Amino acid sequence: HVAHKPPFEGSGIQNHLQELFTADKSVIVAHNAKFDMQMLERDGVVCTRFIDTKKVAQALDTEGVIPRYNMQYLRYYLELNVEGAQAHDALGDVLVLKALFERQYAKCIEQGKSHEEAIVWMEEVSKQPNFIHTFVFGKYKGQKTAEVAKTDRGYLQWLQGQKEQQV
Repeated sequence: HVAHKPPFEGSGIQNHLQELFTADKSVIVAHNAKFDMQMLERDGVVCTRFIDTKKVAQALDTEGVIPRYNMQYLRYYLELNVEGAQAHDALGDVLVLKALFERQYAKCIEQGKSHEEAIVWMEEVSKQPNFIHTFVFGKYKGQKTAEVAKTDRGYLQWLQGQKEQQV
């Protein structure tokens, strides 16, 4: 589909996106934003403000009751009514992302945050590492992280060491 199209680099679209994403009030909303930010940076578009709806979902799930945080799972788990959205279709994904963001924003407002406080909080959460409430792997699969911290702190320290070795 793109074989005979002009290159993105140096195009008007690239310049427009860069201007748009560096404007003071522009905030990109993405699910698993790290991936999107890396793709944009690779193509020469740097974004300074973003909200990661996956990380926000994890942060809002303070009890750790949501089993998974991928976008389509959240769509059905949270019963988001998104007319005509097909999974893994670009437009469908955008519609689900919009509905998910609106739900999260509303939750922040319900918690007493102002518009600006809600946006800033979501941005801050988006820059933090993921917190896993319940293990979905390993010898503690299905157990709460807080409980494992009480009984086997060494395991959590070992996991942290593994992550640091990857970086």
